[in-house]
Amino acid sequence: MPSSDQHRVDEIVRKKLEFVLSLAGGSFAGDIAKRITLGDVHLSGIQLEGSDDTKPDRGAQAVVTCHLTVEKDCCNIRGNAHGGMLAWLVDQCSSLSLLALSGPGERWISSGVSTNLNVNYISAAPVGTKLAITTSVLQQGRVTGLLETRIVNEETGKLVCFATHVKQDPVGGAPFPNREKLEAMRSKL
Repeated sequence: MPSSDQHRVDEIVRKKLEFVLSLAGGSFAGDIAKRITLGDVHLSGIQLEGSDDTKPDRGAQAVVTCHLTVEKDCCNIRGNAHGGMLAWLVDQCSSLSLLALSGPGERWISSGVSTNLNVNYISAAPVGTKLAITTSVLQQGRVTGLLETRIVNEETGKLVCFATHVKQDPVGGAPFPNREKLEAMRSKL
C-alpha cells in the first residue's frame, strides 16, 4: 500500500476510535472513561475503501494502546485499582482494537457484546499509577472476535493484568445507539 493510502487509513481509524472513546463518557463509569486517552494504533491488512472508509483484508490485525492514570475513584479500599474497574477497562479498550478492523456495512459497527471475559490479576496498581492498556485482535470472524489485553504499569513495565475477551456481533442485533453521529463522523473523514 502506498504511504499516502496508509496514512489515510491510519487517520480514518484513529478518528473512528477517538469518536468511540468520546461516546463512552456518557455510559457506565463515564467519569473514568473520559480520562482514557488513545495512544499508539498499529494496523496491518487494512485497505482504503473509497476516500473515507477502510476495509480489512482477511487476517487483518490491529493493536491499540490506551492510557489511564489510576485515581481514587478507580480504587478499592486498599487504594489499589479495583479488579472490577480493571475488568471494565479491558472491556472498554479491547473493543477499540475490534472496531479498528471494522469496515463499511453493518458488521461490528458497535463492537458487539461480550460473551466471555477472563482477567488474570498479576500485581497491584496504586493511586497515581500510569497504566498502558494494549489490546490486540487475535481473531475476528463474521460473528465472533477474540481479543487479548495487557495492562502494564507504564513506569516500571510490570504487568498489572492479562485478559482474553470474546465478543459477538449478533445477526440482527440492536442498532448502535449513536449511529447517526457515527455515520456523520464517517462522512466527514
